[in-house]
Amino acid sequence: MSNNNRSVRNSRSTRNARGSAARWILIVVLLIVIGFGAGFLYSRYGGSFSSSGVKPGYLSNLDSIYLNSISGDLELTATQKEVVQLAIKSEFSERVALTQQGLADNAISSQLKSTTASAVEIITSALGDKTDKFIGLVKEYNQSRSIPLALTQVKVYYIVADPDWGVKAENHYVVDENKPLRALEALIQGPTDLSMGMPLPPTTRILGFNVENGTAYVDLSKEAITEAYKYCPVSAGGEAMSIYAIGNTLTEFPDIKTVKLSIEGKTKGEIDGYAIESYWGHFGLPSEITRNEKAIIP
Repeated sequence: MSNNNRSVRNSRSTRNARGSAARWILIVVLLIVIGFGAGFLYSRYGGSFSSSGVKPGYLSNLDSIYLNSISGDLELTATQKEVVQLAIKSEFSERVALTQQGLADNAISSQLKSTTASAVEIITSALGDKTDKFIGLVKEYNQSRSIPLALTQVKVYYIVADPDWGVKAENHYVVDENKPLRALEALIQGPTDLSMGMPLPPTTRILGFNVENGTAYVDLSKEAITEAYKYCPVSAGGEAMSIYAIGNTLTEFPDIKTVKLSIEGKTKGEIDGYAIESYWGHFGLPSEITRNEKAIIP
């Protein structure tokens, strides 16, 4: 009887052990399945599953006018603006690199996720309690857009002075939406070829931009004239080439024939002691800028 009892107990222990092992195997299998499932969903939908909801490309889709507007609305400090711009630039630079590899949008999105996540983290640390509002405005901007993640090339003109004054085109990658505005943004950021000169200071902000009946109306911040001496070849020749660089960059686009330039909404008068109509003090600000093929150096 005793032996029978031991046999029964041993049999039960064996079944319990087998049952326990089976349960653990099932749990492990479920965890693996869930893990693969989560990985698939993340790779498929990316930022839509992240806490911020900022998808790859959302940050660098922002145009400078909108970014200036929300920076003002949120009353960001100069330091906060700089951090945001650097974070956006990091995502944009990665988009350029991935575009140059010839990757499709889905591949760019997949590889851009970590860069976007890092940029959002940097912005969050800089903005603090303003982050949620900023993120909301970023998502609002992108809500009705379907912008390819692969960037497109445009020609941007910069100043050259050797052997003679002129402007020379350099190819830049931009977001494929409102390309004239994006080309102007690239012009302000400056050339990759450091032998070329800056047509505008990099501190210049685009306050307004619109195209009507073949004319691009461009309103720039005061830094376009007040800080030119810090960054640009300020002279009669350099000033003329700055004007031609702006005009030739924008008239690369078929719907733009002329450009009307203003500073802080004005074409005449003074701003911080600088005469707007004198521009950099030599060539002067024309009433309208047209394309100048003769100034182009191949």
